[in-house]
Amino acid sequence: MPEHVSRWPEGHHLPALPQQRQTGPRSESVELSAEERDAFTELVRQLGDRA
Repeated sequence: MPEHVSRWPEGHHLPALPQQRQTGPRSESVELSAEERDAFTELVRQLGDRA
């Protein structure tokens, strides 16, 4: 590691950053109707065409 880069001691969090979760948020899902799925598919298609 270059001299100008200092390492923060292991096990210590940076004081400027909030404490981070140890695990991610729980997973959630919703059932979409056929119309909602079709609308979402069309939206993704339109957004993909912009690239």
